[in-house]
Amino acid sequence: MEQFEKYHPIMTPRFTFDWLTVATVKDVFAIRHDPAIAAQANRPADADINQTVTFISQTMVAVMRNQQLTWGITDRAEKQFVGIFALDPIDPESGQAGLHLELQPALVTPPVVNEIIGHMSAFAFAELGLHSLTIWVPTRDAATKDALAALGYKPAANTDASAPADFDLYQISRAVSIVPPAGE
Repeated sequence: MEQFEKYHPIMTPRFTFDWLTVATVKDVFAIRHDPAIAAQANRPADADINQTVTFISQTMVAVMRNQQLTWGITDRAEKQFVGIFALDPIDPESGQAGLHLELQPALVTPPVVNEIIGHMSAFAFAELGLHSLTIWVPTRDAATKDALAALGYKPAANTDASAPADFDLYQISRAVSIVPPAGE
């Protein structure tokens, strides 16, 4: 697998995905401190900016060690930091990764989720050679579920006993895997 540090910035028609260190700590804290956004990811909200600094530092170390990919999302037209997207965990052996999306609640609409998840799913399959992606979605988040269904994600059985009860698991597998013949 390629060195993860080269995968930035990534652009969709509306958004730029770049390292968390490109955004201000204040902007990342606003996302991480918001209880509604924290609930999207089933994590506690950051209580203070020091927790956010630690999160950014630990995340960037993991990216540089090829353990995960995490980007801050900026709306280019608004010039505003609006969320965080991650591929974590990434298992190159099995070709699987988990997706995480934390987004300002006003932006959790099918078109926005479709743009973000659609583009980053294609990236994960094409650039990273992954074969399967999963994402946990809050049970009440109809907008994200609708967008995922439109992209081809399917509800998956929850086999993880430690998984949150109020989240549903969605999965997509790459339709075609091209494996070169042996000896080439």
